[in-house]
Amino acid sequence: MKNLTLFFVLFPFVLFANSEKPTTSKIEKVTVYLEGASIERNSSVNLISGENIFVFNNLSPDIDENSIQISGLGNTSILSIVFNIDYLEKKEVSEEYKTLKNALENLETQKNEVENVIDGFKQELQLLQQNQKINSDATDLSLEKVKEMSVYYRNRTTEIKNAIYKQYQLITDLKNKITDHQNELLKLDDSKKEQRGEITLKLNSPKPTNLVLNIKYNIKNAGWFPLYDIRAINTSSPIEFSYKANVYQQSGTDWENVNVVLSTGDPNTNNIKPSIFPKYLNFNNKSYASTTPVRNSKYKYNPTIRRVTGTVIDDTGLPLPGVNVIEVGTSNGTQTDFDGHYTLDIQGSRELAYSYVGFETETLPIYASAMNVNLKPGAVLEEVVVTGYGKTNNSLDKALSGKAAGVQVTGANGRPGQGTFVRIRGMSSLNAGSSPLYVLDGQPVSESDVQYLDDNSIADIRVLKDASATAIYGSRGANGVVLITTKKPEEISTSIKETGITNTRFEIKEKYTIKSNAEITVIEVDNFELSANYQYYAAPELNENVFLTATIKNWEKFDLLTGEANIYFEGSYAGKSIINPQATADSLNLSLGIDPNIIVKREKLENFKSKSFLGATRIVDKGYKLEVKNNKNTPITLVVEDRIPISENKEIKVEDIETGSSEYNDKTGIMRWKIDLQANASDKKEFTYTVKYPKFKKVYL
Repeated sequence: MKNLTLFFVLFPFVLFANSEKPTTSKIEKVTVYLEGASIERNSSVNLISGENIFVFNNLSPDIDENSIQISGLGNTSILSIVFNIDYLEKKEVSEEYKTLKNALENLETQKNEVENVIDGFKQELQLLQQNQKINSDATDLSLEKVKEMSVYYRNRTTEIKNAIYKQYQLITDLKNKITDHQNELLKLDDSKKEQRGEITLKLNSPKPTNLVLNIKYNIKNAGWFPLYDIRAINTSSPIEFSYKANVYQQSGTDWENVNVVLSTGDPNTNNIKPSIFPKYLNFNNKSYASTTPVRNSKYKYNPTIRRVTGTVIDDTGLPLPGVNVIEVGTSNGTQTDFDGHYTLDIQGSRELAYSYVGFETETLPIYASAMNVNLKPGAVLEEVVVTGYGKTNNSLDKALSGKAAGVQVTGANGRPGQGTFVRIRGMSSLNAGSSPLYVLDGQPVSESDVQYLDDNSIADIRVLKDASATAIYGSRGANGVVLITTKKPEEISTSIKETGITNTRFEIKEKYTIKSNAEITVIEVDNFELSANYQYYAAPELNENVFLTATIKNWEKFDLLTGEANIYFEGSYAGKSIINPQATADSLNLSLGIDPNIIVKREKLENFKSKSFLGATRIVDKGYKLEVKNNKNTPITLVVEDRIPISENKEIKVEDIETGSSEYNDKTGIMRWKIDLQANASDKKEFTYTVKYPKFKKVYL
């Protein structure tokens, strides 16, 4: 009877020990990375002897399960850690949210209607252009009738173009309103809180005890980016830096009164040292066609940017018109104008891609409202192989005849351009003389690319016919498709990964509350002064404005990052600039904006402007005059740069170069003048050169 009584007394404790205990925890510390964050929570728990199960709920649903760490365990041991997402019942949205949502839908409807009106006007304009040709054989058209028709076409065309222009203005206004409404909706969006994370922790304790557990984990939807306020009272005072961090998080959990640490690290960086292996060459060995290293981008995504403007240039500093600027992952995009300028409203992506024929595509995170891009020339043909008369290579014959069914191979006759002819049996006789499409290692290639494949390098050949070919490759597969897969060397890595870098941490003294929404919390990191060397700069061939620059040394100790800066000069807002520490060596160069009180003009020398011929050679004389004037009441130092063109072709000669008093670099063609100007003083500089080239060819000067 005593044993039975003891069992009933102990049973509730045994049941309680093995049941899950919902456990509260509090965020004590947050380490915010440039992308992502590490959360530290503390929780006081009571353990009994044996197995204990604790459930930490109401957590972020974006927790990286592999990053969960538990400390403060004492003599207890962890039996298991499980992360789950609890899907809560969907909450009723607020009236404010509904109102904004309806207003956004109305704006988008208005935008679509305006676009339809523009399409209608364009169709009418096209119809006018197609019907304005007058038939010369018509005999019933009088001169008055022709004039009447001309006036009608001219007036109606003008009316349509003006109407289209006004509609485009409406679209711009609607886009701005749509962006504002989307931002407000994002602030009110509470969908993250409909999903809550849970960590179930199972511990084994040798005896009853009380512990304060520390739970640490990483989340993705958080980060910070730097913002600088730079003030210069005048050109004789030091630069005042205000270093700020814009912190954001959309984890679904508010961080209430927490200790904040800002880190320049990235928890997602692969810190494994790279290993390089031998690189083997063979014909058409796609495995080694190119190797793209993993690069550490100096720019980080800025979620507050809603519109980006900028200029795209080439390596010589000239603008590139017609560059495609696309928001990655969307159909939203634009093109640069004649001067290389562009403006794009952002719809929620994190990256922009810049592409142009003949140049490498550049993909950058959306890091600032002003993003200027320098596109690099694309790959050029580095090797040309010339094949004379000789024996036809038989590797393709052997490979296709021996490894692919349904392929008819006809040998070559030995003459250039008359190589192996391949036809897939069963294809339409209408296309009997056409070759199939060749796909080598997943890439469509020409027939000549596979003619010299080594038979021993081919791993597999498959043939697609009829619907199976056209379903995948469209009309290109109408004559059949030959899929060729080459052998891959074993244990050879084709990618290069960079080694991890040392991080900088900023311990913030005050505690902060950071809400889980689209709002930015601004945290002041540091304030300091730096001595600077002020200088005015102009490159009038590219821009006749004069820029005030400041060169700063000994800046490294402040751990600056790439980011936007608000510039204030002489008590007034001068605009925005970009701090780019990674683009400099021992000094940091800042652009403090345009000074309208200093004038620079670049004009052609009228007495040194001529074109002439000598036999088959065209001779072009060029000369320019640079005029500078200081309208300020203080003396200044102005650096002016211009350039002499450099020939890349032996048929183009640049001669009779006169650069005056400039410092001239004959390798780059850059001329540099350092001019000291007193108050209200002016100066002039000149340079000339002559270009000679064949008169039947064209050179853009």
